[in-house]
Amino acid sequence: MVGKKKIKASPLITSSFRKKVSSKYLRSNFVSAWLIRLLFLAFIIALCYLIFYETQFYKNPQSALIRVFFTEKTQFEIRFKNIRHPYWIRVPPEAPCSKPTKLLILVMSRRGAFVQRNSIRKTWANDALSGTVFRYLVGDPLKTAAKNITKLAEEQQKLDEEFETFGDLIFLNGIIDSYKNLHLKWYAALQWQQNFCAGAEFLMKTDDDTIVHLPRLDHWIEHKFRPALKKQLATYFGWIISGVKPIRQKGHRWYVSKSAYPHNWYPDYMQGATYMASSQAISAVMRHAHEVDGFNMDDVLFTGILAKLANVTLFSAGDHFRVGSSLGAKKKCVDGIPVAVALYGAENLAEFEEIYEKLNAIECPKNNVPK
Repeated sequence: MVGKKKIKASPLITSSFRKKVSSKYLRSNFVSAWLIRLLFLAFIIALCYLIFYETQFYKNPQSALIRVFFTEKTQFEIRFKNIRHPYWIRVPPEAPCSKPTKLLILVMSRRGAFVQRNSIRKTWANDALSGTVFRYLVGDPLKTAAKNITKLAEEQQKLDEEFETFGDLIFLNGIIDSYKNLHLKWYAALQWQQNFCAGAEFLMKTDDDTIVHLPRLDHWIEHKFRPALKKQLATYFGWIISGVKPIRQKGHRWYVSKSAYPHNWYPDYMQGATYMASSQAISAVMRHAHEVDGFNMDDVLFTGILAKLANVTLFSAGDHFRVGSSLGAKKKCVDGIPVAVALYGAENLAEFEEIYEKLNAIECPKNNVPK
């Protein structure tokens, strides 16, 4: 058997080949090393910018670092037929509704409404019964606020101090705090409820100028609202508004285009200063939100259009949830208990105290008291 002859490569060729391979390898390593350095430099620049940006809102740099590295946020998405809008919520450090929750009160507030929130805490919220959870909703600042970075920084500092003190703010990052975004803000509020407080039996929507007599409300929950759920679990309770047409005048505060809502009349809906809903009503409404166009008439949208679509009952409770700050002539009592539980229109502590006193001072005739 004849063996195959081994052909030896020329030393010159081998050396040349090795040099080429080595040169390519060195060039590759050189490029990789510089790429890693550039990426690291970009990371450092981005991190410095982020910390610098955060320190615009924090006088204490330590707080800025904590916010950058240790604040956990969860991304959500608002989903209407015509809107896809991402936003972020700070994850609550503790489960808000870890204990049995009878009533979750979500207050539609504003970034600068420090006086109103503190007035609520000092007056009617101070009389909350066990099983009641309060949260105040605030969004991002208007774009025009960036013109005065110092004022914006001071406002953000106050908000974070308020959050650290009371722990009852919900920051909706990605939703600008404006009247035209109320439907986005309330959608986010209900999404928060569904994710962090789904076990709440009742939800109350109210504004930061509203006064509610919570012990009296609890009486009517037990004697009127909860019994009503035996007929229909998915129910809204409040002042029903009927016979309202959409406003088609551009520039009007309540303008709604025909493309957003083509019909000539709104369905019945709840007056939005204060109303209540069962947890089943909220779940039903949120299941159908993606089927309708979103627009800034949040009360019409959630308690009218979506309620009708989701077969949610509107329970008339206008005597309980009053319009305005006056009781008027109707200081009704049933079985020795005043009917009115909510008024609105307060802007400062003195007004909150005055209106709350009106609710507290209602007297029922002795012959109206059950034996």
